[in-house]
Amino acid sequence: MKKTTTIIASLLVAVGMTAQIVPGQNHNGLLKAKNDKITMSGDEALSHLMVNPNPHTAAVFNSKSTMTEEVIGTTTYDLQSNAAVQNRILRHADGSISVAWTRSAEFNTSWLDRGTGYNYFDGTAWGAQPTVRLEGSRGGWPSILKMGSGKEASMTHNTDNSYINMAHRATTGSGTWTDQIISTQDSNGVYRYLIWNRSAVGGLNNETIHMVALTEPSGGTWTGVPFDGVSGALLYYRSQDEGVTWDRQDIQLPGTDSSTQIGMSGDVYAIAAQGETVVIAYFDDWGDSFIIKSTDNGDTWTTTTFLDFPVDKYAIDDGLDLDNDGLMDRVYSSDNNGAVVLDATGQAHVFYGIMMYVDDDLSDASSSWFPGINGLAYWNESFGADTTPATMHAGDTSLWYSDMMNDHWISEAPDLNGDCSVGGVDSAGGYALYYNSRASMPNAGISANGDIYVSFSGYTETADNGMQVYRHIYLIKSQDGGQTWSNPIDVTPHPIWAGQQECVFGSMNPVVDDKVRIVYQKDMEPGLTVRGDEDAVGMNDIVYLELDTNFVVSAINNNPINNNLTLEVYPNPTKNQTSINFKIEKKSKVSIHVVDVLGRSVYNNNTTLSKGNHLVILNVENYDAGIYYINTQIAGKIFTNKLVVTK
Repeated sequence: MKKTTTIIASLLVAVGMTAQIVPGQNHNGLLKAKNDKITMSGDEALSHLMVNPNPHTAAVFNSKSTMTEEVIGTTTYDLQSNAAVQNRILRHADGSISVAWTRSAEFNTSWLDRGTGYNYFDGTAWGAQPTVRLEGSRGGWPSILKMGSGKEASMTHNTDNSYINMAHRATTGSGTWTDQIISTQDSNGVYRYLIWNRSAVGGLNNETIHMVALTEPSGGTWTGVPFDGVSGALLYYRSQDEGVTWDRQDIQLPGTDSSTQIGMSGDVYAIAAQGETVVIAYFDDWGDSFIIKSTDNGDTWTTTTFLDFPVDKYAIDDGLDLDNDGLMDRVYSSDNNGAVVLDATGQAHVFYGIMMYVDDDLSDASSSWFPGINGLAYWNESFGADTTPATMHAGDTSLWYSDMMNDHWISEAPDLNGDCSVGGVDSAGGYALYYNSRASMPNAGISANGDIYVSFSGYTETADNGMQVYRHIYLIKSQDGGQTWSNPIDVTPHPIWAGQQECVFGSMNPVVDDKVRIVYQKDMEPGLTVRGDEDAVGMNDIVYLELDTNFVVSAINNNPINNNLTLEVYPNPTKNQTSINFKIEKKSKVSIHVVDVLGRSVYNNNTTLSKGNHLVILNVENYDAGIYYINTQIAGKIFTNKLVVTK
């Protein structure tokens, strides 16, 4: 097994620690659940759900001056994506910002008013929260776009007529929205059923729209006809005149036709474009995960597999027995949630949640997943294709995984209570049914100097409602092109509610300047109304989060204070006392501040020390058992260590 970095975090401080992440390590005793996920189109009227409105819309603002939040909209329809979260926020060159989301205001389970919620920041203030959708008829799943001329568009699937719709206006931030149908028509004038679109703008003058969407699947509740042998085929569309005409339609790109696919799934893909470069990332669970890339504005394409599934064209109930021992094997793969972003050179950077699966009942037309799995993986094109066959776990012949994934396991939801696991509130794990990893829903942005920022929705084990654990948005960063990654920080701790807020479906502006900008969905109940948990219908906030990169650097940069500084905390864990041992090169002001996981100060000492080695004894015998953070500040720079106190 190979060593990677285990990521530990606090509410607003980072912890510099390393450990071994072991593929197959399940913090809840290999908790297994039947994969009964239903991919939702938005057509469904969920009449079996209890109607119990809970329109909680309280805004929470972070007390940090470098970090602000604002509720810019609401929705009662709380499924923003079945998996990967598409482009929902754009900051424009003049400092204005456009944000889109799937919106409804109805407290029922038909959500007839569903469509694109939109808000605009004019450089000074956000507009009033929207009260109607952009489109003339029901839809959802918007990608927000801006073209070179200033034209603005929201690309959605229309659930009244099952085609792709583009609501657009000539000027960003003002004007009337006009609907336009994108799907092709058959000889009878019937529009092709297309759903779950993803779109991005590219081309030399930002006049090209690249779009992918899925045809209607076949089987189960779906009544579609396979497209050239593929159930739910991913089709590519292109316009080179800002959506007026479409010169590429119904195109199966390499890696998406019947030679490699039986069927494809909705929302398990992401898209990014930059100039003449466009890339689509596909995140499969029971098949290969790959990128499809063009460097000539969509004329020609190449496919690169970044996560090779050990069996090609595997069909559920075929039986995955890689060592032929008669026992069905468990396998690590993508959890379908992923993101892709392009850097200044046009190189693709890919992020995805990690999940373990097993198909051990060959008669139920389903498989099982493991809710306790906790991990986020990374790949970029410099790593090359994943060509090495899946590896058998040492000591466990029933578990298989890709070394490409294992070697680049970059983060996970943090162990906040110090028990060396990331567990729930009971033996069942206390998890909400998103069907993904405890670190998932990644989104990313890149700064001009090449720093990579990644947000994800992470299981936050210290915040629960007695039955389920809440998710918060975490942020990590790489300053060396993805070779190493910082520890995550919780950027949505909301201490006023003791962290009891569900923060999911984060979408980051892909260009990071002096700020990281994220839009996400927040409410007071873990899980969803629309799918899985089938919670009572309630109001969800759409939140704009803005975070200074200077703050991010000070909080998550775990580099030494200088090349000559070393600092150790030992013993750790401890019951009675611990020693803080460090060396400084010149006389300096030194501050040692200890806080608990809620940010409350329990120890503070400021002094001036001479050059040389120093030992500070910290007496913790009166501390409650739990997690603490030691912030040592020397000459204005901070070094943070986690301390575990036991009793």
